[in-house]
Amino acid sequence: MSGILRRCAALLSSAALVGVLVGVPAASADDFSRVDRDPVAGAVLVLADGREADTALFSLRVAAQDSVRAYTATSDDEVVPHAAYVESTWSDSPQWTEAPRETDPADRADWIVSHSYPMVDLPALAERSGLPQLDEGQAIAGTQAALWHVLDRVEPDREANDAPVLALYDHLVEGSTTAADTAASQSLNVVPAHAEAVAPEEPLGPLTVHTSGSDPVKVSVRGAPASWLVDGDGDQVAQVHDGDEVYLEVDPSVPAGVATLHLRSRDVPLPQGRLFTGRDGVRTRPLVTAEAGTATSSASATFTWHPEQTGEPGPEGTPEPVPEEEPPVRGEAGQEEAAPEDEERQEPSAEEDRNPEGGLAHTGTWLSGLLVIAGALMVSGLIILVLGRKRRT
Repeated sequence: MSGILRRCAALLSSAALVGVLVGVPAASADDFSRVDRDPVAGAVLVLADGREADTALFSLRVAAQDSVRAYTATSDDEVVPHAAYVESTWSDSPQWTEAPRETDPADRADWIVSHSYPMVDLPALAERSGLPQLDEGQAIAGTQAALWHVLDRVEPDREANDAPVLALYDHLVEGSTTAADTAASQSLNVVPAHAEAVAPEEPLGPLTVHTSGSDPVKVSVRGAPASWLVDGDGDQVAQVHDGDEVYLEVDPSVPAGVATLHLRSRDVPLPQGRLFTGRDGVRTRPLVTAEAGTATSSASATFTWHPEQTGEPGPEGTPEPVPEEEPPVRGEAGQEEAAPEDEERQEPSAEEDRNPEGGLAHTGTWLSGLLVIAGALMVSGLIILVLGRKRRT
């Protein structure tokens, strides 16, 4: 008997574990980026307000085996070690889009990293800046100062910094004023990011996929039962390309739900000048990519649907007044005696008002539960007795 019980318990535990594993989506380390250790240090900058700021050229891992170098976009906060980064759009950052400026800060940042180190080698960069020579630390500091100027409105101290750093800074700041509108969207995204429908009779959508790569983008949906991704013709899809539209078809038996569309692609071209921020709101200093590379990119969007709700409740939803029931007939004398009781019922007590039928419903529920438990115990006892007798015989 103990062996049977152990088998039943193991079966139940396995079923519960399978249910948990099925309900939790797998996460991949390639779905986000991280800053590698040991960045290349640049010269220390002295800012106009007297602060000293370290500069560095970071290495941002954007795929399993690929990294790109990057500068910071702001002078405050820190680059948190091991923090997860994701590619973001410049338009999602109010500090770079809402303030009126002659030239878009994102375009100026893209121009700076495209015309500076490491995209341009040190001898060529020194010549363009009117310098006889320029070392790596000075190039990093001058480029970082120019980025902080256009993105963070931070000025370097003209007296406390090295002349080569200031010369490169002036060259980059002045050149970026003529930057063209080149700020592109993310390497992989989907628009709109949310689709909602009321009592849908047709598939939800469309959501349009945009990618800078030519390889197919894997798509999947999680979060809602009896739902699947389809294209404009109603055919199920698992891969899409740039410009393709995706819909969510829902079984009519599911009146409401929320589903998440996940997109993922490898070897996506990642140009310089792209913005990376902390994943899920993690506070770490944003980074600007300083060179081109290839990345593993991911994106997501949501579908929401619910049944139609009328403005006014229907006849079934409007509770009707409960008529006062007359007491059972007990004869003429009984009817006369019951009249005072009817008058008292017109003003129920607080307990009756909160749960007028609670007593009867509770009693029936508990009684049914106890009967079921008692029956189960009796059956279990009989099984134990029968098995015990068989063993003795």
